[in-house]
Amino acid sequence: MRFHTVLFDLDGTLVDSGRDIAEAVNRTLERLSVPPLSEAEIIGFVGDGARRLMERTLRRVGRDGLDEALAMFRGDYRKNCLAHTRPYAGIPGLLFRLGRASVGVVTNKPREFALEILAGLSLLPLVGAVVGGDETEKIKPDPEPLRLCLARLMRDPSGALMVGDFENDVLAGRAAGLSTCGALWGFDGGVSFERAEPDFRARTPRDLEGLIFSEV
Repeated sequence: MRFHTVLFDLDGTLVDSGRDIAEAVNRTLERLSVPPLSEAEIIGFVGDGARRLMERTLRRVGRDGLDEALAMFRGDYRKNCLAHTRPYAGIPGLLFRLGRASVGVVTNKPREFALEILAGLSLLPLVGAVVGGDETEKIKPDPEPLRLCLARLMRDPSGALMVGDFENDVLAGRAAGLSTCGALWGFDGGVSFERAEPDFRARTPRDLEGLIFSEV
């Protein structure tokens, strides 16, 4: 087994949550009397937490009132975050095979949403530690949340792997001393993380499983 610990990003890595995020953003825009944006454009704003998501959205439509819009979005998303979100094929089996003590989730989205999604999709019992974007002073690409996750798992970065679909996942993993793997099945097909040059790339969760359990 090449890696004893694997930290995963959530959105676009463990779960396909793009539609629910985009629909919550567009319902927020509707309440602000602003025309909707395409799902693809909204997904391009994802990756740095809810506040940055709405900040980028409002900048795109030329509106102010970030705090109000953010509160609207969070209220809507809290009620609808599991409407269409599902694990990517092969993810539940991979987490089960790794074992709870070897699995961490590090996301820039608020912890309450991460826990609700993981629990609602029956993935939470397969995860040993979860770190949300509101639990540390800095978020990915800073390594602080990854270090907190490793501490909760009582593991060190040597022999650990960070898996994610965005550049900030790769940069955070490298800064924390982990090996890194880009998830090509994620939201933008690797366009973002390629700039950061991950150590490995996986086209599917099955490819990732082969990497993790391969001999060094």
